[in-house]
Amino acid sequence: MLPLLPLANAAERAGHTVGLLSGRGAAAIVPSMEVFEVGPTIYEAIAETGRRLGGDQDGTKPGPGAVELFGAVRLDGVVDEAVEAARRFAPDLVVHDTVDTMGPLIAAVLGVPLAEHRITGPMPEELLQAIADRARAEHSARGVARPAPIAVVDPYPDALLTEAERDDTPGRLPLRPEPHSTSDAGRPLPEPDGPVAAVTLGTSVQNAAAMGSLVRSIASSGVSVLATVEPGALDVDDSVRHMVHEVGFVPLARLLPGVDVVVSAGGSGTLLAALALGKPQVIRPFIADQPWNARRAADRGVAVEIEDPASAGAAVRQVIDDPSYSQRAEAIAKELVDLDDADRVLKVILDRL
Repeated sequence: MLPLLPLANAAERAGHTVGLLSGRGAAAIVPSMEVFEVGPTIYEAIAETGRRLGGDQDGTKPGPGAVELFGAVRLDGVVDEAVEAARRFAPDLVVHDTVDTMGPLIAAVLGVPLAEHRITGPMPEELLQAIADRARAEHSARGVARPAPIAVVDPYPDALLTEAERDDTPGRLPLRPEPHSTSDAGRPLPEPDGPVAAVTLGTSVQNAAAMGSLVRSIASSGVSVLATVEPGALDVDDSVRHMVHEVGFVPLARLLPGVDVVVSAGGSGTLLAALALGKPQVIRPFIADQPWNARRAADRGVAVEIEDPASAGAAVRQVIDDPSYSQRAEAIAKELVDLDDADRVLKVILDRL
């Protein structure tokens, strides 16, 4: 959801009425907007996918699990409720993320134009087609076909892609990435002396053991840590306790500007926010598109990818001590400034309606 918010915020600034439709729990993420909660939480949907397919096919990795999660579990038994919520809202435009199948279905039933909003880099076409095929039964049951989008909004920059991956899709609108922000100023953040690392696993990865290992390793390397966990959540030695600051959930627009390196799971929101601010990164990927993101960032020399969270300290030191990582990240940030912001992209989309 978070990668879509810059466009939603731009629509509100322009005087339009914006509603977000997602599963249970979504309203807590964006309390300032109208949210329609329809269907299971993402964690419930993942658990159901694992129950259906068994093993590690729970939808958190590309493959049959992702097809089942987005093409079926997300829709099963809740399509009519979602369509009715949308009908009452009466949208003039539906914007959906690339793997979401509910948005295209709503647009088809209501006869409303559709725009696609990408949330990551290029994904295998066969995977996206399989997800769409899995959802086709819901379209057929209602006598509609999945509509073609009038625009494809893409915040994933060419600077992270190979020449072969770069996309000339008709209607594609490159969008300048921007860190998630809110109007709430929140509590002041610590300002430690010396180098500082922001450590976050984003909103998708729930792994307390990995977070603890990352933080302990980084603090032991002599780098202060701003960790996005609630105070008291981390078990760290007294010898490095003064290096660790548990700051809770902080929008990236507030968290990242004052740090020297960003340590994350490599979710697209964190990856692109760090690049927009010219911050080098250390990435320990876990699920979904994170391994692809980590590989692309490492290939471009703006990040170090690690497998063992306990090696984060050495990787952070490598990134801090070698100025080439910061230089490359800052160069990409300068390129991104030239892309259209969300206000301009929104205007182009509305001109196409």
